[in-house]
Amino acid sequence: MDVKYHAHGEAQVKSEAVRSNLKDNLQWLKDYLGYKETFDLIVRELKIGARDAALVYIDSFVAQTDLTLVMQELFKAPDDSLDYPSLQKLLNRHVPFIEITPETQLDQAAVQILSGTAALLVDGITHVIVMDVRKYPDRSPSEPSLERVLRGPKDGFIETLVFNTILIRRRLRDPNLRIEMFEVGRRSKADVAMIFIKDIANDFFVRQIRKRIRDINVDALTMSEKALQEWVLHKPWWNPWPNSRFTERPDVAAEHLTEGHILLMIDTSPNAMILPVTFFSFLQSVEEYHEDVLIGSYLKWVRFFGIFFSWIGPPLWYALLVARVTLPGGWNVLLHPSTTQVPLFWQLLAAEVGVDLLRLALTFSPDPLTQSMGFFGAILLGDVAIKAKMVDPEVMVYVAIAAVGTFTAPDIDFGMAIRLLRAFLLFLVGVGAIFGWVWAGFGVGLAIPIAVALRTNSFGIAYLWPLWPFNRSAMAAELIRKPLNRKIMRPALTLPRDRTHRRPK
Repeated sequence: MDVKYHAHGEAQVKSEAVRSNLKDNLQWLKDYLGYKETFDLIVRELKIGARDAALVYIDSFVAQTDLTLVMQELFKAPDDSLDYPSLQKLLNRHVPFIEITPETQLDQAAVQILSGTAALLVDGITHVIVMDVRKYPDRSPSEPSLERVLRGPKDGFIETLVFNTILIRRRLRDPNLRIEMFEVGRRSKADVAMIFIKDIANDFFVRQIRKRIRDINVDALTMSEKALQEWVLHKPWWNPWPNSRFTERPDVAAEHLTEGHILLMIDTSPNAMILPVTFFSFLQSVEEYHEDVLIGSYLKWVRFFGIFFSWIGPPLWYALLVARVTLPGGWNVLLHPSTTQVPLFWQLLAAEVGVDLLRLALTFSPDPLTQSMGFFGAILLGDVAIKAKMVDPEVMVYVAIAAVGTFTAPDIDFGMAIRLLRAFLLFLVGVGAIFGWVWAGFGVGLAIPIAVALRTNSFGIAYLWPLWPFNRSAMAAELIRKPLNRKIMRPALTLPRDRTHRRPK
């Protein structure tokens, strides 16, 4: 087996063509795949008629019933059935399986074996017959825990890519639906799918995303969708705003496809990455479209308020207290003075850290302990801290409301970005209070994230569109839940080739 080495010591196997001699082919595969060195590589040598043959596969990666059927048919071949080396004759008569691929290169056949297929080699035939008899470990589709709805479908993506594409095709029986497959990673050979509707998706976005996937140069994408996101988006590490959205719901994925978006999915992950997106893409929830128009619009506005308050609520309350602002009417009841010896800034900071500690504890606690941990952490500890005069009641109230507002964001990445920006704003207000420039600190804490958002884009689409640049009709659609039977035009965000949902009668 020929091996080349790069300057940094990485071995690269030279492409090897399949020969007519079975022993040579089999020995090459054994050396390359580490036969006898790895316990789960199975090499089953047998005869098809009078010819020597071999099956090579990874144990527990194949469906044993399908493989048994193949072997039974092979053993039925009479001695003179392959008196002349014929690939077509072998495939038509003795391989009772639909998904087969003849490979002419041994290294490509080895990659297929490692992905779970079974390879059949026959002496005298210069092809490796790759049979897709894979059976991946899987689970039943269930409703995603982060995107629950009261009404609507209860299925969700799972960790097997081929099943996820089935869930999309079940909703979109469109002959223009395209699912392009890529192998990414020199070692992982991860299956990545780019999904779009050919006559809707903009060609520029398709070409750009396809190029970025092909340009990925890495050993493995073991961190699945997050690693893929960072390679495709090229976003600076200091930018907190997410510029791609994930969903585990097939109905949400299918709806975005009809709007001209492009989906990226990777095997072993139940998440679909939606591209391109804007700031307002993270404020949409599928729940709004399973309710009446007025109720959906109301829920949308509640979400807007919750996220906005989550961002500026506690820092603004602290700035008003430090600046000794007098509110009109009876609103001064919201500005009680401190009743503890601990400065308000440190109380707010400790409460923010406490919320994150509680969230992490709930995330990594066993399921039977989750409810009790949430109860004791959120209620008992907070009550004890107030009674011990370690923290003001107002601090706990504002931080709790802000935390609840964060969780109204349909996308967890966007919610975490809001939490980080709230901490950043609080820090600058605290620094400004030291020098007597409270409102300067508050203004800078708001201006920097907005400036970053103005400079952010998703494949050339402005992040704050349609607010900036302003688009009246698109902005109205973002603020008010539009009736589905009145949706005529597709969103201009994706620059769709087919701009209308409807056809003339």
